[in-house]
Parts: sequence; C-alpha cells; structure tokens
Amino acid sequence: MAKGTLYIVPVHIAEDSIDRVIPEYNHQVVKRLRVFAVERIKTARQFLRKIDPTFPIDESQFFEQNKHQDYLIDDKLFELLDQGEDVGLMSESGYAAVADPGFKVVSKAQQRGVKVVPLVGPTSLLLALAASGLNGQSFSFNGYLPVKDPERSKQLKFLSSLVEKNNQSQIFIETPYRNQAFMDTVIKVCHAKMKLCIAYDVTGQEEKIITKSVEKWKKSPFKFDKTPCVFILGN
Repeated sequence: MAKGTLYIVPVHIAEDSIDRVIPEYNHQVVKRLRVFAVERIKTARQFLRKIDPTFPIDESQFFEQNKHQDYLIDDKLFELLDQGEDVGLMSESGYAAVADPGFKVVSKAQQRGVKVVPLVGPTSLLLALAASGLNGQSFSFNGYLPVKDPERSKQLKFLSSLVEKNNQSQIFIETPYRNQAFMDTVIKVCHAKMKLCIAYDVTGQEEKIITKSVEKWKKSPFKFDKTPCVFILGN
C-alpha cells in the first residue's frame, strides 16, 4: 500500500485576507483532506470553515501539537500516513514548519519516507524581507530575543555585529505586547546608521513595511499596538 502525502497547508496571516493569499488549488486539496496535524484545533476549524462553510468538521480527525508535550504528535497520525491517508499540516497562521513547531511533524514524516508537499501561501518572514530592501541573499531568523536584560541587550548587540561584519540581515519576531521593548533595545544598543525594517500587519488591511535607520526611528517612533510585527536589522 502506498503511503499518504503530508501537505503543508498555509493559513492566512491577517483577517479577511484569505481570498488574496490562499490559491484556489489549496482550496481543492484541503477540501478532500480529513486528517490534520495542527497547532491549535480551534483555529484550524475556523480556517477550514473559511475555506468551505460546509466542510465536514465532525468527520475529520485533528492531532494537536501541544507545547506542554514539546509539540510532539501522537504516533497514530503517522500510522494513518503509512496506511495511505493524506494529512494536512497547519500552523495557527502563516506557514507551518517555518519559524513554527510543525517542522517536527515534517521531520518525522521525512524519516518515515512520507512524501511532503508544500503548498503555496503566505509567510510573513519572507514577505517582510522581500519588501524591506535589506540583504535577501544572506539572512538569519532569530525568533524571539531573551525577555530580560542584560541577556536581551547582549544578544541583540552580538546579532547586530553580524550585520556590520557580514552584511547578514537579522530577522526577529516578538510577542506584540513586547514590540516597544524590542524597539527600545534596538535604539539602545544598535548603531544609529544601521537600518531597521518594521513589517506591521503583513498581508492585512493596515499593512506597513517601512525601513529606516535606527537614528530616524528614534526621532520618529513607530506607534505599536497589539498587531504582530516582523523586525529586520540590516545595512
């Protein structure tokens, strides 16, 4: 018996953007799936209802990645793949397995010889980088900085040194309520001429992707709210 396929299913990032960022081909693939590996069942169900208001949620199986269990998935999922069942992998938003614990599902699927098919869709990191004007040929994603100083400042200072020495763009995300704290740390430790891109509400109606020097951001601060941002340091 042929194994099933693991489809990486991108999820819209901003509300009301699904028709703009999710191709029709994805709709057709997702509509026939009945097994899903998801970061959160509630948001996965909401996404499926947006794809198809008549989607048979009650006929579907959901395997949730729980942070309290190190984002591991029940082996039953992989048994279903081995038996020929196709599976959709979804994050809460954006692209599963990129800056996302879904990579653990993909890794195990690869180890078992399962075919993995990445569907086209939004990933805020690459969209922000492409629009930033910063170096897109050498870059590093660093996730979250340490929450507290002095570790936070020390880490950011080191990463900004890589920008200066290697012209390597450094990409960060932050919990929205700490966006201002991230910005304050950048202004404190980074060279005034270094560039910072703030990518706000990527793919959303209020999308802003702006690159300016740290010095200019200090003179004209960005007004943060609870909307997620991507930050990129570069030359």
